[in-house]
Amino acid sequence: MADASLSQMAESSFAQYAWKRLMHHVERVDLLLQRHYHQRAFVVWTGDVLLAPDEIEQRIGNLSGAPAWMDFDDRANARESVVDAVATVLADEPFGYLTTRFGLNAFERDVILLGLLPHMDSRYQTLLSLLQGRGQHFPTIELALRLFCANWEDRQKAQSNFLPEAPLSAYQLIQPVSSAALTRDGWGRMPLLTSLEVWHFLLGNRYQAPALDRFCRWLSLDANAASTPGVAALQSVLRRAVFEAVTPSVVTLRDARETDVVHALATFGHGALALDLARLPTEDEDALQMLRQALRNARLHRCAVLVKSLDEVGKARPALLEPLARCLSEIHIPTICVADSHSPVTRLPGAAQVVFDPPAMTSVERARALDRYLDDPRIDTVGLSRRFSFHPDELAAIRQEVLFYRYQRAPDGCVEACDWTQALRYRARQNFGNLAQRIEPRRTLNDLIASPELRQQLDEISAAIRFREELLELGFADKVHYGTGISALFYGPSGTGKTMAAEAMAKGMRTDLIKVDLSSVVNKYVGETEKNLARIFDMAQADAGVLFFDEADALFGKRSQVKDAQDRHANIEVSYLLQRLEEFPGLVILATNNRGHMDEGFIRRFTFVTRFAFPDATLRELMWKAIWPAQIEVDEQIDFAQLAARIEVTGASIRNIAMLAGWLAKSERAPRVMMRHIEQACARELAKVGRLQI
Repeated sequence: MADASLSQMAESSFAQYAWKRLMHHVERVDLLLQRHYHQRAFVVWTGDVLLAPDEIEQRIGNLSGAPAWMDFDDRANARESVVDAVATVLADEPFGYLTTRFGLNAFERDVILLGLLPHMDSRYQTLLSLLQGRGQHFPTIELALRLFCANWEDRQKAQSNFLPEAPLSAYQLIQPVSSAALTRDGWGRMPLLTSLEVWHFLLGNRYQAPALDRFCRWLSLDANAASTPGVAALQSVLRRAVFEAVTPSVVTLRDARETDVVHALATFGHGALALDLARLPTEDEDALQMLRQALRNARLHRCAVLVKSLDEVGKARPALLEPLARCLSEIHIPTICVADSHSPVTRLPGAAQVVFDPPAMTSVERARALDRYLDDPRIDTVGLSRRFSFHPDELAAIRQEVLFYRYQRAPDGCVEACDWTQALRYRARQNFGNLAQRIEPRRTLNDLIASPELRQQLDEISAAIRFREELLELGFADKVHYGTGISALFYGPSGTGKTMAAEAMAKGMRTDLIKVDLSSVVNKYVGETEKNLARIFDMAQADAGVLFFDEADALFGKRSQVKDAQDRHANIEVSYLLQRLEEFPGLVILATNNRGHMDEGFIRRFTFVTRFAFPDATLRELMWKAIWPAQIEVDEQIDFAQLAARIEVTGASIRNIAMLAGWLAKSERAPRVMMRHIEQACARELAKVGRLQI
């Protein structure tokens, strides 16, 4: 609270200082305007803005610190900040920042001050209308030339300050005028109204027009956020490529966090303004106009721009790339583009552009950050950090969620590992929309009746997931470089337990099963399938769930001979999926009913290939005995061994038969499930697959 109060006091003090210094500069322009009014106006006005001519001349030689129309107390306070009588621009005042950052000369500074007057007081609009006529409430180019130029020759030279490439127009320090108004009124009658954003900047505020909020936002620095290895790496890159480079480069960061970028920029005294180019107006002219305003605001407040969706603009609106690059080079502000690690880098024409992949935090580094928030040192923070991907910035909020889940579980208990697991699991959940279905696992590997060989293979997959990060950190990451993801292919007849095994694997990892809907993923339009796959893998990486592709031969079918563009793109989709499989840090399981439909070249790329065989009589007997809930009474005379030997069905069919037999028994109000109920249910189940006899 004390820090917040000090911050508010500092902001208030700076705002007062900014106001006093601004009024000191405005007073001089105000006096020049009054003098000009007395010399040229045909209408005598008795408004309280005006001074007598002799008093004007006296004040011009001895500035008081504020315009005459301000009340006495304000002028007395303003006088405290006056350092000399000629309104020297100080480097540490907002007007000095404005001058330096946009390279303004003395004439341009005075034009900015003249354009501020209508913002300050409505009486100036009346005065300007009387002076200029024709209802012109704002100062014009013609008026500025007369006020600030001593002779005709100086006025001719000063007109270059209003050209489109000069700072006033190029940086939109004065509000732009439509071409229709310029044609109607002529060059000299063009109004000069200082941008509202500039006006608020000079008052010590940060403001942007509401229209800009749609595609750009200020990024704030969280002083309490933990430092990460990514911040130090970004600082080094920005120092070499931007802040100490003779010719600064555009920096493209792949998979970078906003908070790390903001912290890295803060070390160089820069803020950050994020621009989402995908949200620009649809008309190119409007888009560039708003883009220039946003870049002007970034330079005004000494911010770098964090450019998003450059790849989307490059594909959908390539004509915007060249003017965008030109705007960025003209405004001279650090430019950082953020991109997905798997997307090709979109180049800005004519710009030097370096690409950097910030280092990801290791599980050990995340565990160290997590240790600071724990009450119980026995909690396995390394294990949590390997299962869930989180950033240190989020831990304070996660800790609050942990306390809530602990209270729900045991109001008087202590925080335990299960509370952290629940908080991290819920926070990691992503919204896959119609691309995938989230399944919260209920069954474990103990519920899966499998052969010893299958159980051993599933245990091996579990071990690979459990120790993957540890082995990579022990040096395998440097040896292998790529292909470190864990992927498993489950193949076998329908109903043999592939989906159940995937669910059990997720349960063992204490996470969710994310079942991909291939009907929504596969798209006939070129490039759309890769885009959907990219979304799935990007979200799944943040989600930490087990990614499950059922009926995977829809994507991993045998490669076709390339006869046309469609075949070529189909093979590209498969190659892209293989790439993402090898890079995915979690577990990816693909299931198919027929291995023969899969390309052997693809199969060799999986970490594990696990066969789910049709259950033999011994396994079927175990399934028959295990399927019945304790609350369901089954006739003791039923010989499950004989039933298993006589009826060759899968575990899924046994489940269906048991449920139907229970329904039949209930419909008869029978006290228990009898053999006749099972036989009737078997007949119905076998008929579904075309087998008419038991």
